[in-house]
Amino acid sequence: MPSSKNSRWVHAAGLLLSGIFLYLCFRSLKWEDVERALSAPRPWLLIVAILGNFVVLGFKTLVWKILLDPQAKISFVYLFEVQHVGCMANVLLPLKAGEFLKASLISKKCGISYARVFTSVAVERYLAGFSLVLLAALLAIFFPLPAWIKTGAATLSAILLAIQIGLFFLWKRQPNLKKWENRRPWIHRAFKILSQIGEGSQAIRSGRSFFLLTLLSMLVWLAEVVMLKLVEAAFGLELSWIAPILVLIAINLTIALPSAPGNLGSFEFAAVLAYTSLGVAKPLALGIALSFHLIQILPVTVIGLFFFFLWGFRMQEFKNLKAE
Repeated sequence: MPSSKNSRWVHAAGLLLSGIFLYLCFRSLKWEDVERALSAPRPWLLIVAILGNFVVLGFKTLVWKILLDPQAKISFVYLFEVQHVGCMANVLLPLKAGEFLKASLISKKCGISYARVFTSVAVERYLAGFSLVLLAALLAIFFPLPAWIKTGAATLSAILLAIQIGLFFLWKRQPNLKKWENRRPWIHRAFKILSQIGEGSQAIRSGRSFFLLTLLSMLVWLAEVVMLKLVEAAFGLELSWIAPILVLIAINLTIALPSAPGNLGSFEFAAVLAYTSLGVAKPLALGIALSFHLIQILPVTVIGLFFFFLWGFRMQEFKNLKAE
């Protein structure tokens, strides 16, 4: 987990941005409106929606396992547990710390270089972003996307294209490590990391594999769409399937910005903005946003903490865990 002055500034900026987003969400609302909006007429549907977390993390784990298979055969069950621990850390710690924690746990347990494992984590996020852009493109065929979502999707597309170009060069031009081993040790270390990134991303080099992984990543989003649709139904909101897809895209484009742990504030702001653009009253939109956010983070945090302490970690180790 990186710790530096720059990371502290990013964290501070994220807290400030989250505070602004929360203020905008609750501005002009009376407490009675919020209390009424949080009263779901069919709360049992929220329980059903919670079960969707296991489907979502199941697909994510399958993607991660396929990415790690060329390096080590790790059981699906263990990776599923690590996914929960990573989600827990993302909720409780700043700067997406769970992604670093997941890579560190696998690296130490399986003896794989940290750079290779973290590359698999990053590639999983890359595939999630790519499939999200595809989902936005498909939605745009049937529904005019708001300008801010178009801008976010275009920005994400540009970032993904740059990453893909970088990976292409790493696959085609492997650095000569022996040449720099004694002449320039720092260049050797940098090239070694780049080489490990190239090796760690081999699973998406094949067109067939890339298609399969993209399909699985798309299923992750579709499972979350169903979860959000269940939350809408719990609050008595009847909209077309376009609504949860649009809201989900808006949320995931916005939470890419720096924010508080657990994406508090940015998550709610994006959902409220998307729902109100569809004509939903702000109190109801906020009630759905808060409930959807809660059912996503609370169960995985509890389960993640269970596995974390079951494995014998202490809170001090949790805070001081460093990437090797």
